[in-house]
Amino acid sequence: MSDPEAPEGRAANRVGVTIRAQVRAGTNKMTIDVTDLSRTGFQIETVHRLAPDSKVYLVIPGLSGLEATVKWNRKDLYGCAFVAPLHEAIFDSLVKLSDTR
Repeated sequence: MSDPEAPEGRAANRVGVTIRAQVRAGTNKMTIDVTDLSRTGFQIETVHRLAPDSKVYLVIPGLSGLEATVKWNRKDLYGCAFVAPLHEAIFDSLVKLSDTR
C-alpha cells in the first residue's frame, strides 16, 4: 500500500534519522546506524557486509526484531524493506526517539 504523500516511485515518505541499533543476519548481530526510515523500510550505515536479498532483523531497544530484506547497497549504505510496514504509531515513536539523541 502506497503513502499518498510519498514522492513518486516511493512506497512511503522517508525521514532522516540517527538511531543506533543492531541488525541480526543469521546468527550474526552487528551494531549499525539507521540513517533513514519510512514505514516500509530503512537505510543503514555499517562496515559489515550484508548480502542482497538476505533476510535481516532490525533490533531497536524496546521493540521486537523487525524483519526486513536487504534490497541494495552502495559502499557502507544498505537499503532494506520491512516485510510488514511499521504501524504509524511505531514509526512516529522511532522518529521522536531519533530527535531526542
